[in-house]
Amino acid sequence: MIRQAIIILILSAVLGLCVNAILPNKIPYIGKYRSISSGNEPIIPPNADENDPPFIALDLAELEFNQGDAIFVDARDPAEFECGTIPGAINVPLDYLPEGDLAVYFDSVFAGVPKDTKIITFCSGDECDLSLHLARNLQAFGYTNISIFFGGYREWEKFGLQVERRKQCGG
Repeated sequence: MIRQAIIILILSAVLGLCVNAILPNKIPYIGKYRSISSGNEPIIPPNADENDPPFIALDLAELEFNQGDAIFVDARDPAEFECGTIPGAINVPLDYLPEGDLAVYFDSVFAGVPKDTKIITFCSGDECDLSLHLARNLQAFGYTNISIFFGGYREWEKFGLQVERRKQCGG
């Protein structure tokens, strides 16, 4: 029984590798991962566009946080936000925004905030592009001083910076 399972496993792996080799959109066997961030260079995603707001590195995000002039906006879902975020950040969960005209939503979330206020969007980290899409949306609605901290919460926490947890979560 174990021998048959091993044979099936080996045949499945060989078949999967062969099919992958002939497909036009094959998956690389060895991934092309970026190097670990040192915190002083911005992380820029491959789908960035020249019209996107600027990307900032951890050191600049920390400086803006310490100066207290910027509004940090967490684009992750509310559950992740509750488990940990940059202190004082507001949650604008991009995947959960209402359908239709977002202008009303943004006007209520940013009530009384001038459109030239410094806003820094972020999400989980470099595997999450919610911060990029949120920044694009804010820019489309007339916000003019937006930056994207693409290293996100994961990089912030990894470098031992202060975090705010509204509830304890596993992991």
